Parts: sequence; structure tokens; C-alpha cells
Amino acid sequence: MSNKFMYNSPILLGSNTTPGVQIPPELKKVIPDIFKACQEFGLDYFPPIIQMLTHDEMSEVASYGGFGVRYPHWKWGMEYEEMQRGYMHGMHRIYEMVINTSPCFIYCLNSNTLLDNVTVIAHALGHSHFFKNNLFFQHTNKNMLNEFANHGTRIRRYMSRWGKERVIEFIDNVLRIETLVDNSKAWNTRQVKEPIIRDHRKYRQPRRMKTDSTRMYMDDWINTKEFMEAEHKRIEKAEKADDLGLMLKPEKDIFGWIKDNANLKPWQSDIMAMLYEEAMYYAPQGMTKTANEGFASYCDYKLIAEQGLCALGQDGHDYGIVEYAKHKMGVLGGKYSTNPYKLGFCLLLEIEERWNKGKFGPEWEDVSSYKEKENWDKNLGLGKEKIFEVVRLYDDVNLINEFFDQDFCDKYQFFDWQKQENGEYVVQSKDASVIKKKLIAKHSNRGLPTISLVDPNHLGKGIMLLEHAWNGRTLYIPYVNETLVSINFLTGKPVLLASRDKNGEEIIFYCEGYGDSQVHQLTRAKYRREFGISV
Repeated sequence: MSNKFMYNSPILLGSNTTPGVQIPPELKKVIPDIFKACQEFGLDYFPPIIQMLTHDEMSEVASYGGFGVRYPHWKWGMEYEEMQRGYMHGMHRIYEMVINTSPCFIYCLNSNTLLDNVTVIAHALGHSHFFKNNLFFQHTNKNMLNEFANHGTRIRRYMSRWGKERVIEFIDNVLRIETLVDNSKAWNTRQVKEPIIRDHRKYRQPRRMKTDSTRMYMDDWINTKEFMEAEHKRIEKAEKADDLGLMLKPEKDIFGWIKDNANLKPWQSDIMAMLYEEAMYYAPQGMTKTANEGFASYCDYKLIAEQGLCALGQDGHDYGIVEYAKHKMGVLGGKYSTNPYKLGFCLLLEIEERWNKGKFGPEWEDVSSYKEKENWDKNLGLGKEKIFEVVRLYDDVNLINEFFDQDFCDKYQFFDWQKQENGEYVVQSKDASVIKKKLIAKHSNRGLPTISLVDPNHLGKGIMLLEHAWNGRTLYIPYVNETLVSINFLTGKPVLLASRDKNGEEIIFYCEGYGDSQVHQLTRAKYRREFGISV
């Protein structure tokens, strides 16, 4: 790992009494003005704490996922080295970082200019507003700074008791399945559970429609005899499925299922529960990357450019705007970029314009004249209100699905590009429906393949049967092999994964033991022969 003293350790910086990088006086002077402007703009964020970091410290914190203390593992050092190389060779630069906690920690780079730091603070407060108000973050733990530190302490104790290599090997296998979760479960409220007893029965109660206590006489009309009979049949069906070891529907949360059902030692169960909590904490961020970055970019644009905060600490009221424009252009990625900053930012600008001018609703949709559409302006001024509504309720898929249409596509020149053998890019399509379909596929399930557990006891042989929801994109074989081996390691069961190859032909991966050499690829016909299944 790179030597921190090569880039200046925080021990060597700061004042005589306070170690670390001190906030520059010119920035410290204008921070209250930034907070005031953000509040007047309507941002509702967690109490902010601003810290300055050197670039190697920024890389270190970023490699830990934004948190300074984690459990010991080789992947943190690997990610740190990658970030350091990228920074030193001019491939990328982390201007700021903000985490979803209360209080909200905002990390600024000490090599930033004054304008950069003013911009990134406004940008980060936009993120904090999103974390605090977006529906998908409502049940995330806002005290994860302490939780991550506690996880690190508990895992270190297990390492000292059971051996570092043994614990790290277990963590390696758990991390390979950390994306096999049901993102919607991030909405679930976390509850402390009793220790898992393997020999237990799950009791089910019939569901009932709630009746107001002052109108109990209506209960028989709401919870009818037919409804209650259907509930009893549902419970009977579910209990029979439990007795036979069947699943009534595919389970997308494979990580959670293994956590609850695998025959693990107590220390393994505890580590798996901790890593599952961490995976669910990050899940909403993957679901809202475009909306979140788009809103933060929208906030810094409105505050820095339109309201003139670019001049804070400058010699004149119009200073800093050119520097801001250059940096903004770099972040958005150019004219034909579809990165989350550019796509989210443009979508929100379009939403603002449409709701300001009244370009929505049946009256607008009935307009057929191009000239009338161009001149349409009802002066409603509802754009900002609509954006804050979108921030509360939308994730990336909903945002793209509702607002990415042909008018938007033509205005911001979003094309479907194809790279040719000679390295050139050629426009394949300008059809918004084609581009939207690809964008939704890219953002659904955080851009990851959707894999579900179909049967935990396939053919009555204790085999776990998984199924890939094939959408034309093939699985990456090295990842498949490692993931199936890890599932086998954690459950002790053989694993089958049904998918398709690039030609759409059925293919089945079979893992029967621990080790990459134990993963085999079978055709449907060979699978039937080997497992004795008649057609």
C-alpha cells in the first residue's frame, strides 16, 4: 500500500492543538452563507459536518465506502491502490464525498480551489436532502458511522478467536453474494430478533382488513366469510409447502435466505447478519444514483450559477462563473454523455421547464401543432415544486420511465451509439423508446442480473435451483463460477443456475463442490440425462 507520509500525513498538518487539515480561512468565512442559501432554496438536510482531507486520505475514506473505520479485509487496500493510481496518473479526481448519516459528514479535498469547495458543499447538501427525504432511504440506518465501527470491532474479535485467515475466507464468500438481495427490502424497518433456533415453526395468522374501533359493526361486511375462507386456504397451502420444502414464489433475496436458513456457526451467522445489514444500507444508493446525482447537480447549478454563489469570497460579483462552467462541463461528461450526473441533471431541468410552462396534462397532450408547442407557456411556476416531489418519490427507473420521451431525447440529443471495429461510434437510433428501453435495463436492479432462488430442494435431492431472468444480456462466466462456489460453501448444498447463452440457448451451471473446477456447464438435454428427468 502506498505510504501516506509520501503525500503528507494528517499528523504533520493542522495547528499546534488540532491535527489534520484545517479548513482554509477564506472558505470558513463563507460556509454560513452557503448554508443560508441552501436553506432559502428549500433544502432540508441533516446537520452537516465539513472536514478537509488530503487526496490520499480521500482515497482511503472512499475505499472504505465513505466510512473511516471498517473490518479488516484485503479489498479495502486493493480499492485504495486503484484510486491512488487513478489520481496520480490524472485519470480521476474525487472532489468531495458525502455519506447518508445524521449528522451528515461532508469531506472536501484540500487541493480544491475556493470555488470548487463552495460548489461541492452545495452539491453535497443536495445529496443530504435526497438522503433525508427520498422514499427509498426512509428506513436506512442514519447511525451507520457507529454501526460500521461496531461491525469492525466484532469481526476483529472473531478473528482473534477463530483465526484471521479463516474469518477472511468466510467474508470473501459472503461478499461474493452481497448483490443477490431484494432491493425493496431496504424499506423494511430493522428489528432486533431473537437468536435463530433451527428447529422452529412459523405460525401464520389470517389477514384482516382494519376496522375503525368506533365502527366495529362493519367488520362482517369488510372481512366477509368468503375473504376469511380464502385466507385460511392460503395459510393451509403455505404450511403444506413448508412441510414439503417447497417455495410458493421465487426468492430474489438469496443473501437473506442463506443468512436465515444456512447451517452456520454462531460467529458465522453474526458476520453474515452484519454484512447483510451493510449490503441493504447501500442498496437504495444503487437504485437512485441518477436521481440523486442529478438533484445534487441541479442544486449546485441553481445556487452557484443562477444565484451567484460562485462569487463568494471572490473579488467581484461576476467572478468564478467561467471556472464553474468548465468544471461543470467536465462533470457532466460532454454533449453525448449518459453518465448519472448528465442524465439526471437534464431530466430535472426538463421537468422544471415543463411544469413552469404547464407542458403537462391532457390539454398539453392534445396539442398537435409544433409551433403551438414551441410557444406554449402558462406561466404556472410549478417547476421547483415538481422537482422536490420527484426527489421524494422517484428512483432511477421511475424517473427515466416517466420523463424520458421523444421531445426530451431530441432536445438533449440522446442517441443510441454503437462502437465499430475501427473504434468509431455510429448513431444506431434516435428513437426515444429504443434508448429508454436500454436505459431502464441498465438501471433496473442497479444494472445487475436478476437472479432468484426457485427451489431450495430441487428434485428432492437438496440441490439449490437458481434462475437468471435473461433479458438478452449473458452472465459473466468468471463471476458465475465464483458466486456458485461461494453459495455452495455457505450452504453446503449443490447449486444449479439456469440461464441462456448469447444465442438465447438454455444453459445450466452446476456447482457440486468448493473450488472453481467444480462448476460445470450443461445443456438442457445433458441436464435431463444427468439428473434422470424424463421429457
